[in-house]
Amino acid sequence: MNALISAVLLLKRLPRTGWVESGVSDPESVADHSFGLAVLTMLAADEGGLNAEKALKMALLHDIVEGYLGDLTPKTKRKIPKQLLRTVEKAVFNQLIAGLPPKMARQYAQLYENYIEYKSKEARLVHLLDRRELVYEAMWQAVHGRLRLSKFGIRMRGFIRRRPRMK
Repeated sequence: MNALISAVLLLKRLPRTGWVESGVSDPESVADHSFGLAVLTMLAADEGGLNAEKALKMALLHDIVEGYLGDLTPKTKRKIPKQLLRTVEKAVFNQLIAGLPPKMARQYAQLYENYIEYKSKEARLVHLLDRRELVYEAMWQAVHGRLRLSKFGIRMRGFIRRRPRMK
């Protein structure tokens, strides 16, 4: 089986670590999160006149390495030297796309690099929406009595603007 497809299958079964650590029962998977991010990205990119295809591909690929590296929380990531983490993530990503046709593999590698280095408006949008999707999920969990938002420093009122502002 293709390594990329294997990673996708693993992401469907990998619960988001932050929710597990927070005691959320039956937390969303990394794949659930990526799907939500993809929908938010499609809407915002189209509304903002950005390259929606480019942004969507970044959203779909942004956490793909977590199938093999795990879903690292920001707290855990802060303990790993940034350059080391990026080097490992890029190496895993390159292994995942190694079996693809060369032209496709190059395109995905460029998109992934663009995303992790914040090189385009689309990359910055996906990063912004990645955080926003997390907050939407936290709010949903809170509304359903499964999470206390104050634990994350999130307030329900005034957090979410209708349209993301791009730098």
